[in-house]
Amino acid sequence: MKFSCLQENLSKGLQIVTRAIPVKSSLPILANVLISTENGRVKLSSTNLETAITTYIGASVKEEGSVTVPAKLIKEFVANLSPSTIEAHIENDTLHITSQKTKSKFNGNNSSDYPELPSFSDKLNFVSIDPRIFNDAVSMVAFASGSDSTRPIFTGINFIVTGNKLILTSTDGFRLSEKSINVEGSKDKNAKDISTIIPAKTLLEVAKIFANSLEPIKFALNEEENLALFKAEDTFVATRTIDGNYLDYKRIIPSGHILKAFFSATDFLEAVRLTNIFAKEGNCTLKIRFDPKQGLIKVASLSEEMGEHESQLNAELEGELLDIAFNSKYLLEFLGNVKTERICFTTNGNVAACVLKPEEYADFLHIIMPLQI
Repeated sequence: MKFSCLQENLSKGLQIVTRAIPVKSSLPILANVLISTENGRVKLSSTNLETAITTYIGASVKEEGSVTVPAKLIKEFVANLSPSTIEAHIENDTLHITSQKTKSKFNGNNSSDYPELPSFSDKLNFVSIDPRIFNDAVSMVAFASGSDSTRPIFTGINFIVTGNKLILTSTDGFRLSEKSINVEGSKDKNAKDISTIIPAKTLLEVAKIFANSLEPIKFALNEEENLALFKAEDTFVATRTIDGNYLDYKRIIPSGHILKAFFSATDFLEAVRLTNIFAKEGNCTLKIRFDPKQGLIKVASLSEEMGEHESQLNAELEGELLDIAFNSKYLLEFLGNVKTERICFTTNGNVAACVLKPEEYADFLHIIMPLQI
């Protein structure tokens, strides 16, 4: 293998594929990045056996070939090179890299030892997704997913494509986020709906990788291999899906309410942050009083060990006077991931599921279960 390319192109490509390099693995070769040539371009690939990433970079290829080299080492090295043209070639599984002022050797391994990587078949039915809208949508739901490996369904995002609509849902059993976005449906009129569960951490990485893509993301599902496939421009990501059926969460979404409130998200965030300074010393529990007569929301700490605090904000309120306890961590994560000016809050009681909706997002809802005190 022999090629030349720009330092910035190689560095950008390595930044993308090293997202799939495992921190630890029983297979040492997975700590390497696979560098190969294909159709006059340089192909960079990596996998942790759950997720595989491939990206192509523009290059002048003089000889075909392939090798695997330590991902962390070459990523850091290339990132610190001055912008220039890089010359690279292989001798006995050693990658030689030369720039204007440097000469380096990377001890590698034969590419034949690297695991087989998945590919994106044009025969699969796919939908097209706007990359920026997708990135925003994933960030609005992923934070509500769980981290308990004994309940793998809760560590994923429910991914449903029906017609021209993509519905993303996540929950950890105590809170839930649902976001819908428009997609360009499959060209196959008879294509069936897609329903799968994708690990939340992986989907966050996928969304970030394609966030600045200038073309839509093609999404397809390889049901035979349980793989979710994403492709845009010169980058392709494949990730294993989570087996199982997602819970029937629609039944927990309240159909009515006895209290409805509209208030400033900024004012509410400030009140929760200040109260949390005291609340985090008492299991992150805080109490919120919704007072329709006074048109006020009062946010107070419950623990008296470190002192007491209460913040209040003006609100438009309809319904009954209610005191509801919440985990402050859940409120802060909602407010940190869902950017909005005003929030609509509804509930059927102080122990019932509470619904929070950004006023400008009709296609999003967040549910938090209150605490019993």
